[in-house]
Amino acid sequence: MMNIRIAALIVWSFTHYGLIAHGKDTASVERIGDDIRYLASDELEGRGPQTKGLELAAQRIEKVYTDAKLIGKGDGGNYRQPFEIPLDVKVMDDVTRLAFETSSGKVELEPGEDFQPLAAGGSGEAKAELFFVGYGIDAPDLNYSDYKDIDVEGKVVVMIRREPQQDNEASVFDGKRTSQHSFIRTKIDAAKKAKVAGIVMVNDPHSTHEKADELTRPTGFGSQGADIPFFHMTKESLNELLANHPVKAGSKELVTVKEIADHIDSDLKPLSQSLSISAELSSKFVEVSTEVSNIIGILEGEGPLAEETIVVGAHYDHLGMGPFGSRRPNERAVHNGADDNATGTAAVMELARRLSGSQLKRRIVFIGFTAEERGILGSNYYLENPVIPLDQTVAMINFDMIGMYGKQGITLGGANTAKEYPDMLAEASEGGDFNIKQSQSVGGSDHAGFYRKGIPIMFFHTGLTDLYHTPDDDFETIDVEGAATTIDLAERVIRQIADLPERPTFTQATPRRRGGMVYVGITLDFDDSIKGIGIQQVAPESPAAKAGLQPGDVIVKISEAEVNSPQDLPGILRQRKPGDKIDVTVKRGDKEVKLEVTLSGPPRNG
Repeated sequence: MMNIRIAALIVWSFTHYGLIAHGKDTASVERIGDDIRYLASDELEGRGPQTKGLELAAQRIEKVYTDAKLIGKGDGGNYRQPFEIPLDVKVMDDVTRLAFETSSGKVELEPGEDFQPLAAGGSGEAKAELFFVGYGIDAPDLNYSDYKDIDVEGKVVVMIRREPQQDNEASVFDGKRTSQHSFIRTKIDAAKKAKVAGIVMVNDPHSTHEKADELTRPTGFGSQGADIPFFHMTKESLNELLANHPVKAGSKELVTVKEIADHIDSDLKPLSQSLSISAELSSKFVEVSTEVSNIIGILEGEGPLAEETIVVGAHYDHLGMGPFGSRRPNERAVHNGADDNATGTAAVMELARRLSGSQLKRRIVFIGFTAEERGILGSNYYLENPVIPLDQTVAMINFDMIGMYGKQGITLGGANTAKEYPDMLAEASEGGDFNIKQSQSVGGSDHAGFYRKGIPIMFFHTGLTDLYHTPDDDFETIDVEGAATTIDLAERVIRQIADLPERPTFTQATPRRRGGMVYVGITLDFDDSIKGIGIQQVAPESPAAKAGLQPGDVIVKISEAEVNSPQDLPGILRQRKPGDKIDVTVKRGDKEVKLEVTLSGPPRNG
């Protein structure tokens, strides 16, 4: 008889890791659990670019493809599709400099200790008068502008980070909430509009009074240069300059950043003025690239529909040790990415195992995408360099974060992107106890580019949690049996698509409608490689449609504010109300088009 203590330990192990599946193929659940556990282990170092773990993950996928006897289209028939990605920018220390000529002599600051050049500005140099411009805000609609009635063309400006009156609920800058005028890009745009030669910024005293005055890392505000040298300097360094070159407010002389900020907060009047100091600065950044690979295996179809292709994909990369993409950028730790996206990768591998012995009418292309966390670069590269022509690709099934089924069920995106999908999904769900919520949103993972190409998609996802993009996204948190349930449903769906007598009929998904703010009527494209706000869909009869916005447009400016990513939009719209008119400038092909949008309230259903 088995030792009771050993038996209890075995049962605990299987239940703890979610491996006892009622009415399921236990071996399949164990395989899925083993795959997720391995991919999310510390040994794989968070599967970030240039880690050995990313390579080990690729090898794990290749081993499954080999055992499943999938065909490779890479060099020599391997499974790799290599490409280069920009990894980081490197500061060229030998040309990095920030110095000031003051009334008491020259002050040379130490890079990395007293200041940090920022890649958001880019490479450049300047030697000019230093001009204080408050918070560097130009908001005439709020009756506040640090640039009003001053000429700073060709000068170096020094400014305070964020915005005035941050602790005042009655502040015109959206109360205690962060408004668009705090955004670094908004400050850069205002400075460029004023034709300054360079920018120096210090931390605001309000948000750092209980914290160390830390300098931002070189890529802390992004790596896309704005063609203007931009430096982050310590408050202590500026205070030392102010001791002999104070900011004057009437008869008062303000000699610290805190005194200046308190004074502006008190009456919300700018204190822009020359500091009678000469500044000299220079910076240079070079891009660092690395090679990564999509891992692609092909299961050929049989019969007259064999050339038609279903892509089954998931990204296998994650964030490494951070800080890139981490929601805890100051915490240097392995981000194991168990849910994001060891679970999705395990789904692709398990489906390769299950389907490899089948005689399917259509070809299946299994893809482990890489560099999704860097801006869905892997899937975008595949779309430009497909191993099977896109006109033969009839559907794309994507898995991204399927490890929380027990808490949230399956959120299925894109189930309305083919005319046949609703009936097909109902049939696939029959006889199974599946918890499915259909999302009207397409979503922004690796499937999004396929959708833009007119290919029907399905996106399997089990929702976000507080573990997302943190070091706590570990294997122990994963509902393995629930992931297996999600894969079971996906297998049924894939087999049904493979058996359809005709290829699925692509349809535009209905854009998701949001309450709680003004309504524009667009679905955003969350492709991080786009500078601006990409428009994926435009709702019929919406303010956007009436103004003439089109899918594929990229919003680059709203009124006078330049926009760089979808994250800029909520702060801008929060300042507006139904009935307001806004000028929206979009890139359409190689042209810029300016359109007037009249905002409305959220539409009512029914």
